[in-house]
Formats: sequence, structure tokens, C-alpha cells
Amino acid sequence: MGCGWVLIAPQMSERRAATYSRADYHILPNAQSYTCSSMTDNEIEQYFKNRIQELKQIATRGDPWIFLNASSFIEYLAKMRLGRTTTRRDYKDFLKQYFFQVCPRYGNFKYRSAKLDLADQMYHVLRCGVVHSFSLFADPQARVHGGQDRSIVLAHRLEGKAHLSPFVNNRRKPKIDAAIFVAEDFVEDIERVTETLFKESKKRTPDGRELRQNIRRWVKQFPPIGATIL
Repeated sequence: MGCGWVLIAPQMSERRAATYSRADYHILPNAQSYTCSSMTDNEIEQYFKNRIQELKQIATRGDPWIFLNASSFIEYLAKMRLGRTTTRRDYKDFLKQYFFQVCPRYGNFKYRSAKLDLADQMYHVLRCGVVHSFSLFADPQARVHGGQDRSIVLAHRLEGKAHLSPFVNNRRKPKIDAAIFVAEDFVEDIERVTETLFKESKKRTPDGRELRQNIRRWVKQFPPIGATIL
């Protein structure tokens, strides 16, 4: 049993898998054509709200693709917040500032090893692992910086598992000491993070103005996936 990308989520039936088509997937149900250089602040915010609704649809399918999409979405938010490419520290700081704020359980989660390093594991396993390596196994560089193999395992609500609950299996080799991420709950947390980010950007304070400028600059320089499939 060497496969480790998902430990809990059930396999999709062939019949169900066969039903997915371009029409069923509803890639961009709220599609609008924007010229990113001319998007208003409200249009930028609405764009991301629309993508959140699509993530919610994907999360209900019962397959692991939602975690790749959601993790990529988080990376864009982190870069947009600063208006520049993020470092490893920047990304982890974003998780701590926003995810720990909207859901303190991220910051309070303790592994069986007694470590409180979920932000590190989200970076090394979800961002570097799932998005960049298509795996829940930490690569050698990630291990140097604290990444652990399968420190996060993936699930959906239909399995009845609690989001951010521990998952320990000492019979597996190597042993598993993980946090369970439930797709639907994870997306709802991302929605709250997104709402918080844009709420802060509307503040009439120096920090609010800087955040607005960072968002505008990043969206103009690196437009997110377009609302029209050509």
C-alpha cells in the first residue's frame, strides 16, 4: 500500500466518473469577460467570490482535485496580498495571519508528535506537495525545512470525519501522524479568508490602502485564470 495521495476519500465509481463532461463541470458558471488592467476593485472581489462558488461545487464531487485547486487558489491570495511573489516565510505568515484568524483550530492543531506546525505542513504538503509535486509526500528540500510525509490527509464530509481532527496510524509504514482536511470545510475556511482579505482592503487606513494597491498590482501583472474559456 505505497500510494499516499489520499487515505480516506472513497474511489469514484466508473459510472459516476463517466458522467463528468464539460457541461456537467460548469467550469465558470458566473463567467464574465474582463480586461484585467481595467477591473475595478469590486470586480476583482466578485471574481474571487465566483471562483469560491466553483470550489464549493468541486468539493462535493468526492475526488481529490479540489485540494489541488484550493491550494493553488490560496497561493494566489498570498501573492495578491503582498503584490509580489512570496517566499516560504511569506506564505506561512499568510496562513498564520488569515487561516489562524478565521479558524483558530489551524493554529491550535497539535500533532501526535506534540508539534504545533500545521502552517509548515500546509506549505510543504499542500502547496509544495500537491500543487507542485502532485503528491502528499514531502520532497527532500521540504524535509530539510520540516515537511513530513502525509502530515495532511484528505477527506470529504461523506466519510464522517471531522475537519482538522488528528489521524494517527501506527501500523502503516512509515507511521502516519496527520491532520484530516475535509474538502467542504476547507473551502468554507478559504471563503472566510477571502472575505477577510477584501474587507481589510476596504479600510481607510495606510494598511488598507497598501493592500488595495497590492491587489491591483498583482491582478494587473499576473491576471488570474480568465472568465472565458477560448
